[in-house]
Amino acid sequence: MGGRMALAARLPGRGDVWGGVRFFRRGVANLIFPPSCVSCDAELRDEASAAGDVSLCQACLDELEFFSDPMCGRCGAPVPFVKTQLSGEPRSFSAESWCFRCRGRKIWFDATIALGRYSGRLGELVLRMKQAEGDALSLATGRLLWQTRGARLAEIGADVVTPIPLHWRRRIVHRTNSAAVLAEVLSAKLGVPRADGLLRRTRPTLRQFDLNPPKRWENVRKAFAVRSGYHLRGAHVLLVDDILTTGATCSEAARALREAGAARVTVAVVARAFGE
Repeated sequence: MGGRMALAARLPGRGDVWGGVRFFRRGVANLIFPPSCVSCDAELRDEASAAGDVSLCQACLDELEFFSDPMCGRCGAPVPFVKTQLSGEPRSFSAESWCFRCRGRKIWFDATIALGRYSGRLGELVLRMKQAEGDALSLATGRLLWQTRGARLAEIGADVVTPIPLHWRRRIVHRTNSAAVLAEVLSAKLGVPRADGLLRRTRPTLRQFDLNPPKRWENVRKAFAVRSGYHLRGAHVLLVDDILTTGATCSEAARALREAGAARVTVAVVARAFGE
């Protein structure tokens, strides 16, 4: 890709305006209503909510199960420490050759950055993010993803951030797209363009949650395409979704991006599930 400006020219220049409006509204609202946890409605204190940017109380934060190193660089799953035969010392392996979850599997994205396990409180938040009133939760978890994985997200050097799109019928039902809200947060934090319209669904698909793993791959096969007018040759795309389980959805979206010229695709998700 010939620099970020070529892609940025395709994007709407309203981010700074709407950001200022939201900041003003938030300030006015905080004067009238004390800020509360977007998960449990508990009043937030100054020392809570991870430095005040996440809008989650400390009690809810303590219930979230975050991944810690070592993690597979390819699929984002935790990788156990392995003792070497020579020294007996524990050593971690993050390459896909040592991850039983993705070893030998053909996936089109290059790397995954995940916040934590899809279970407990984090799983509950992800489910609520998908509902019509879930934008506040999506903003909170997006900021939490940045606070926890920001250094790694910054070091990958993405050229553009794009969410997994919903089919227009699904958008009407849900009235939100949590992946798009997460992408908005990461794009702003990284200072790189966000392209909500980069990918499109070519056809409606069944809910992945209702299908077994083999059917999930069949369900989304060739279900994504890159819209005309975007020039991705040589670009590193940060592909954002709320949850990754088998990786089928993100893999097929990454396939479309790679076929359109993207050199590298990194996936960022809030939750990593293990239903393979």
